[in-house]
Amino acid sequence: MTNMNHNEGSIPDAGVERGLSHMFQKQRRTHIDVSSDARLRKKEKHLFKWVEEALFDEIHWMDDHQARIAEEIEDLRSSMQKTVEEEVMKLKNSLHVDCVGSILSILCLWTKCD
Repeated sequence: MTNMNHNEGSIPDAGVERGLSHMFQKQRRTHIDVSSDARLRKKEKHLFKWVEEALFDEIHWMDDHQARIAEEIEDLRSSMQKTVEEEVMKLKNSLHVDCVGSILSILCLWTKCD
């Protein structure tokens, strides 16, 4: 009776070959994964640097924009204040003229009555 589990002089068991092949693939995959991770990290650093620069530029642009808006608001405030002052002066002058006119009218009427 021959032992079916014992193969003298035959090639190694296919299971062993699969195990070794799997081990080498795993090592190669691990090496690829590490280099892939390194490339991914490098791309991420580049992306984060780009995003950081874009945000920095956006902040500077917003600062400049805010300064221009503040300046325009101040110009508008000054212009409105000047316009209001001019209108107040016109109104005061108008009231003075009206008062003077009224006083002259009263004087004229008074002199006619005498």
